[in-house]
Amino acid sequence: MTPRTLKIEDLIAKYTVHPEAKAQFDQGKVRLMNAYQFMKARDAAGLSQRDLAAAAGVPQREIARVELGERTSLDTLSKIGSTSTGVEE
Repeated sequence: MTPRTLKIEDLIAKYTVHPEAKAQFDQGKVRLMNAYQFMKARDAAGLSQRDLAAAAGVPQREIARVELGERTSLDTLSKIGSTSTGVEE
């Protein structure tokens, strides 16, 4: 018996039928896209997570959380945004 192949589009359609589920999906998608852009900018600047964390005065795990799309405090984001490390889009 051949395993059934699922398309990601079919899964998304199945699990976002209800408006609330779709809103949660869309919110998560935006969060992950932002996280990816943040990681690309840090990488393009030639900085490790540790380097950026030191420049921002935050623990490295906070940079990792941002890059994973996890919720981060406004204070942490402000500290990261205030660094002059060349991390820009």
